[in-house]
Amino acid sequence: SSRTPLAYHSSSLASAAAPAGIATQGYAPLEEESPSRTAPRLVLWPSPRLAPSPANMRGLREQTRARLLEVFKSLNLHEPGAVLLCDKLALRTVSSACKVSDIMEEGITLVESLDIQRQPLREFAAVYLVTPTVAAVNMMLEDYANPRAPMYGDVHVLFTSHLPDALMNKIKVSPLVQRIKTFRELNLEFLAIESGAFTLDAPEAMSNIFSPSSTTSVPEQHRIASQLATLFATYGEMPYIRFAAKGHPSSSSLAYIVQDKLEMLAQGGAFANQRSRSERPTLLVVDRTIDPLAPLLHEYSYQAMIHDLLPVTEGERYAYRYTSNRGEELKKDVLLNETDPLWPTLRHMHIADAIEYLTTNFNTFLAANQSATKLGKKQGGINLKEMSEALRGMPQYQEEMARFSLHISLTRELMARFKSNQLEAISTLEQNMALGEDSDGKEVRGSKLVEQLLEMVRRNISPQDKMRLLMTYIISQEGIRDDDRRRLMDAAGLEPDDQAAIVNLFYLGVTLSRGAGKASAPPRRKPSARPNNAESASYDLSRYTPVLKRVLEEVLSNTAQLAAYPYVKDRPASASSVGSGISPADISLSAAKQPGAHPEPSWASRGRGKKEEASMTGPRIVVFVIGGATYSELKCCYDLTKSHQREVVVGSTSMLTPYQFVHNLKRFKKLDPFAE
Repeated sequence: SSRTPLAYHSSSLASAAAPAGIATQGYAPLEEESPSRTAPRLVLWPSPRLAPSPANMRGLREQTRARLLEVFKSLNLHEPGAVLLCDKLALRTVSSACKVSDIMEEGITLVESLDIQRQPLREFAAVYLVTPTVAAVNMMLEDYANPRAPMYGDVHVLFTSHLPDALMNKIKVSPLVQRIKTFRELNLEFLAIESGAFTLDAPEAMSNIFSPSSTTSVPEQHRIASQLATLFATYGEMPYIRFAAKGHPSSSSLAYIVQDKLEMLAQGGAFANQRSRSERPTLLVVDRTIDPLAPLLHEYSYQAMIHDLLPVTEGERYAYRYTSNRGEELKKDVLLNETDPLWPTLRHMHIADAIEYLTTNFNTFLAANQSATKLGKKQGGINLKEMSEALRGMPQYQEEMARFSLHISLTRELMARFKSNQLEAISTLEQNMALGEDSDGKEVRGSKLVEQLLEMVRRNISPQDKMRLLMTYIISQEGIRDDDRRRLMDAAGLEPDDQAAIVNLFYLGVTLSRGAGKASAPPRRKPSARPNNAESASYDLSRYTPVLKRVLEEVLSNTAQLAAYPYVKDRPASASSVGSGISPADISLSAAKQPGAHPEPSWASRGRGKKEEASMTGPRIVVFVIGGATYSELKCCYDLTKSHQREVVVGSTSMLTPYQFVHNLKRFKKLDPFAE
């Protein structure tokens, strides 16, 4: 086999000393707490309009940053400056795109959370950037309840989305109105977490929408639609909207709600500078039922592996332990995001390639610096242990060394966990189950597979990994026989709430049970998620490709069937000749919304159509995943942007790690579909 086992890289790191170094240079987010959520959009009394940022292929994070800074600059804040007051979601929106130094340059001298006890600063202007909720408006009005003793001076009010009439009327009759200098709706209510990705900071959306016991599915979809509409207000573009017809009912209903929200924005002039019809972007709405395997499988690209195995908080914050030049053991929070120059290069590399890249470039760095050449004279370069020692002795290169120190430390920690968690054996079994064959192409099925799984769950591995293996088996085998289920559950020794998470896969369209009278294994099927390029196939433990990549390849190459992915309203002229030619009017929305209309598992869907020559240029594609997107899917979107030379942006209610996916499943209704 041409594939390289990941274990080789584990053994190469086994004897490496923990790298020392200097804390990485980064800018802490403006706020520590996890944010709350919000609501809708529209227009108020006259205020200066800001032209939408040009869609010139700058990354989404940079576009969002530019738009926020343009807003702050337009306020003309003078000495001594202003206090920026935000509620949790607004603060997360700002901190996802801007550094503290960025906004300070525009006259913001202090950032405070709206919901904490604050001291009066009457010589400073107040800039309220808040979501249009009752709680946020009440806290803002309370600051000016006493006209003789206000908390701040002049007021600039910026809402992230539409302010309801009731709240507008409440503001109009308050003392605050006499001090207002600026009053705007920004339509900016999403987190630009990367240049090609965003979330709505709504981790609870998965249980709110997919759980049968949820009573908030409809309002949740309206909140999501309102926030999603603000993304296109930022782009200044009215998209075509498509959805997965065979997905969860929320895919179709959300697509239609987003269309309504966008038309409301259009009435307010949000898309006045819309480009030509042929250059409009496409929004594709899918949901987590498209691929329930992707959140479960161990993924070995650098970013995905970090989020799976290490304690990352707030989506990017990691507590990095290191040794100073004086030999002190220290800890510092660092940000694993695009402010680190190495991160964009490393994040989507396979861990083995990341290790090789760091080793090679560290040696190159040493060779390029005359004062460090003595450390690089050893024939063949130096290993990770020697790198760690080198980091202690070169304070003049602290910034560069800090970056190497961080990532060398991370790769070593990842490989240590890979070994201690027995992930080589676990991942081999996962991949074999997901694809129905081993790395040599031999079929894996039937009683032999059950015995392999039994042997694995009896090992001393974590309950989380046992759950992931059992879920992977049930999904990939289209159900489980009752006797096999009892044997596996007993062998795994899972707690009741862990078993409930497995059962709740049912609500993501997964078939759970196969009767005793059925064959011991489902009919052989050709894996639909087989890697289609040599790079993907180069590692035994990374053979599975997320279903979302295949779907997006069809959209990009204009081969996606209209019946499977219909348009909500209008569509580009090129779509009229694609697939079956079924128009959106032929798709029954009421049928798509029928309760219990669960989709078939993703691997049971149609095979890939004949691939056509992909266009090298064209309008952007925005894919939105209800219920959360995985880091493996995020990587696929970047790969497609590169290979098709078209911008593919991925958005979701939140980013999903395997732990978060399982945790969300536990929150669903508890019942036993296995019971007769």
